[in-house]
Amino acid sequence: MTFTVRPIEEGEWDATGRVYTLALPHDPFSGADFRKRDAEQRGWGYTTATLVALDEAGEVLGIASYYQNPGAYHPCRYTLEIAVHPERKGQGIGTALWNAVEADLTRHGAESVRVLAREDHPVAPGFLTRRGFTGDKRSFASSLDLTAFDDGPSRALEDRLAARGVRVRSLAELRVADVPDLTARLHALMSDVRRDVPRAEPATPLSREVFEEAVLGDPGLLEDAYLVAEHDGRWIGQTTLFRSEASPDLLTGLTGVTREWRGQGVATLLKLHAIRAGRALGGTLIRTDNASDNAPMLAVNDRLGFVRDPASVSYVKTFGD
Repeated sequence: MTFTVRPIEEGEWDATGRVYTLALPHDPFSGADFRKRDAEQRGWGYTTATLVALDEAGEVLGIASYYQNPGAYHPCRYTLEIAVHPERKGQGIGTALWNAVEADLTRHGAESVRVLAREDHPVAPGFLTRRGFTGDKRSFASSLDLTAFDDGPSRALEDRLAARGVRVRSLAELRVADVPDLTARLHALMSDVRRDVPRAEPATPLSREVFEEAVLGDPGLLEDAYLVAEHDGRWIGQTTLFRSEASPDLLTGLTGVTREWRGQGVATLLKLHAIRAGRALGGTLIRTDNASDNAPMLAVNDRLGFVRDPASVSYVKTFGD
């Protein structure tokens, strides 16, 4: 078959999101999600591009998008997402998309690029390995069925923390209460709790601009499920839920607890409140992702009943070797 690879045009975002989600249903991403990320990256001065493979009729057959991670920023390191329509696999589309991306990244002076692939994917691990990628980090996507969740086993923990003066408040409540310096405090809390989160690349500070645009400005952010744990006026932990138009599932953002409060059940308490908020919002499934070496959070999720998918592997390719 004949196809063309070129940069995406404005009218192609939704079709691109559909193809990506068909190819990777465990990681749904809408056209609006792609468009928003592209605009943010360009607004922050980062280097990004989304390429599409099109047949002669202009139908999107595949997509490759590279961008820079604001939470682990390095001017020469990139993240890649690449997908081919399930009915068009084995026709050279993925190869053509990667060749175009590789040429772009070489021209930009890239040091490395990372891409996630499920270890049980029939094509991706071999495709990446043949092109010089090496897998070095693993993570787990997990899901919780809200319709079957029983919070009974967690109530004793909730009572203990309540007796110590720990309470959980939502972003919606904090805004109604007109909490002074709310955005600055939320930014400071996230900056604090994310420092020790295991990741494939070293964490870098999340600027106030990025926080406001990528987190608070996300149209999928659920304010009733952006939760803060508080003790004696101090904020000691947070969790967030988002929703994408690509899927009815609720997606977990960052869950984290300040160092002095770790190991005392605060993360479990936050997750418990998020589950209740998710059910109140009509959600039926919560999804989350954790690095395989993030044992404390994996244990929290396991105790709450999250079920793990097969592991995903972070593959990295280094340029200029």
